[in-house]
Amino acid sequence: MALLLATLMVGKPCASRAQDFFRDLGTSRSSGGIGPVVPSDYTYENASPSGLRPLRPGQDLSVTEAQEEEDKFNFALGNFRFGAALGVGIEFNDNIKLSQNDRISDFIFRPVLNLDSEWRLSDLNTLRFNIGLSYAKYFQHSEFDTDGVLISPTSEIAFTMYTGPVKWTVRDRGSYQEDTYDIPDVSGVPQYKRWENQAGLDADWAINQSFDLTVGYDHYNLWTTGNSGQQDLTGFQLQDRAIDTIFVKPSWQMNPAIKVGVNASYSFIDFKDPARSDGEGLLAGPFIEWQISEYTNLYLEGGYQSLTFDHASNFEDAAINQLGLSATDAAAVRASVQDSEDSHSYYVKFEINNRPSEFFKHRLSFSKTSEVGFLSDFITLYNVEYDADWKVTEKLELGPTVFYEHYTTSGSLGEKADRIGAAIGLRYHIRNNLTLGLDYRYIWKNSNLDGLDYYQNLVFLSLYYKF
Repeated sequence: MALLLATLMVGKPCASRAQDFFRDLGTSRSSGGIGPVVPSDYTYENASPSGLRPLRPGQDLSVTEAQEEEDKFNFALGNFRFGAALGVGIEFNDNIKLSQNDRISDFIFRPVLNLDSEWRLSDLNTLRFNIGLSYAKYFQHSEFDTDGVLISPTSEIAFTMYTGPVKWTVRDRGSYQEDTYDIPDVSGVPQYKRWENQAGLDADWAINQSFDLTVGYDHYNLWTTGNSGQQDLTGFQLQDRAIDTIFVKPSWQMNPAIKVGVNASYSFIDFKDPARSDGEGLLAGPFIEWQISEYTNLYLEGGYQSLTFDHASNFEDAAINQLGLSATDAAAVRASVQDSEDSHSYYVKFEINNRPSEFFKHRLSFSKTSEVGFLSDFITLYNVEYDADWKVTEKLELGPTVFYEHYTTSGSLGEKADRIGAAIGLRYHIRNNLTLGLDYRYIWKNSNLDGLDYYQNLVFLSLYYKF
């Protein structure tokens, strides 16, 4: 992958929101809304514990946000700007397997390295690259140590250029992750080792001052690796897939405060294992972006979404084969537990952001989507989330987050479950480039299936240095 480029250079200290390295933007959704596409890291500040990334309405960056974007870079060489940051963290996790009964706790050492760079080839052409690398070392359960190096889901390379009124963006985002908490329909599993890559091309055509047309293409791949000998029991081997998505998004700026448009996409889902059915996804609906005031903006989108599959999926093949049944009996059992459902429903994405002062901002979001399942063809997921960022003093920041989600999975053995989570993070800026962090996160899950409930407490102490 092109993402495995790396440049480490040291420059002058620079003021920053810091702790960028111990946070994550959450789970990316594909343009077809059928993610998770890039599972989130384990991090906290401004993160979505549920794994649902902020929808990020399309308004221009505020002055403060633009300054934060600039602060990522702390060294310049001509038109090439870059920044480097290092962090170390100690985590205590009282349920590393997300298990109901077999609860295991441990301390985990997590060093991290973050690199951001931007090369302005001209006034119109820009190449951006960033990568986050980390490692997890378990003090007592070394069998769960990171297999190689973790690559953050926010790692990407992107090239932007203009041809007349058309802005072209070629991008590639990749990651290697092992944590499981951000996948709602997974319980009792300490690690889910997977490589993911999402590449695409966007064309944004400013037809005139009011009309804009965006079209694009995404190609996504997921590859799983060995999982502590549990592959046959947890269905990891069934997750490998490729998704191709084409999308179009025309929009109209009605006035300086309101933009309306339509978002539509069509996706082709191709699983590697024949036990899982290939499928297609369709999403289409109107959206509105509304700058309600200088301090508040709103995004609302909703419409029709479908996930259809070519044939029934056999998620229990491995378990059935171990029963030693005759071919006739095995076929009968297999037919009784196959997943042959399709999804035809509505989707909703809502987000409201409010920043009443330079010291405080908060966000409320809600979504209802259908997504590719882990041990089912699809899950229907409802998610509501609130988070805030409060600069208590010049040196101290506080960031609380709470979420609730409810989901159901397809198939005859379908699961219904609720998850509630809360997190709070403290940031103390010892100096402009040195930050001490303390985080706490709690997640609770209640499922209608035996053995899938769990709760987890996690405490994380970190020190972050930006060169």
